[in-house]
Amino acid sequence: MANDFTCDVLIVEDERIQCEEMAAFLARAGLSVATAHDGATGLAQARRLPPRVALLDYNLPDMTGVQLAEKLRASFPETAILIASGRIEGLSEQTLTALGISAFVNKPLPLGPLRQAVLRLARSKPVNRIEQQRQASGWLAAGVGGTRH
Repeated sequence: MANDFTCDVLIVEDERIQCEEMAAFLARAGLSVATAHDGATGLAQARRLPPRVALLDYNLPDMTGVQLAEKLRASFPETAILIASGRIEGLSEQTLTALGISAFVNKPLPLGPLRQAVLRLARSKPVNRIEQQRQASGWLAAGVGGTRH
């Protein structure tokens, strides 16, 4: 099932207006977008519409973005995962690497570079976690965010 993607990007963000703005912006770029406002709904959406890219808020009402990433990674090993947050405590580079998280994106999200990054990941062939991280490093330098070094 990991290769049977049925949506380009899944956005899991509890701030509804922000979620809808991101979804509309990415949809205007020709991406198919699914949304959810908590981790459980995000996981259910992913099972219904397996995403090529998952953009997860770190602070969700029912779990952290990392906990959701763990669940998604178990079912969808080839999905590129990005975690976004305005502030996080205790998220280490080792955690990002272990889960194969492509990038940590700082909020507020710069929509133009975010769209470019998501388009790049969504339109590339599925790759393994290490390759996703290597590919992500190029656009991170362009101001989308960064991994924690």
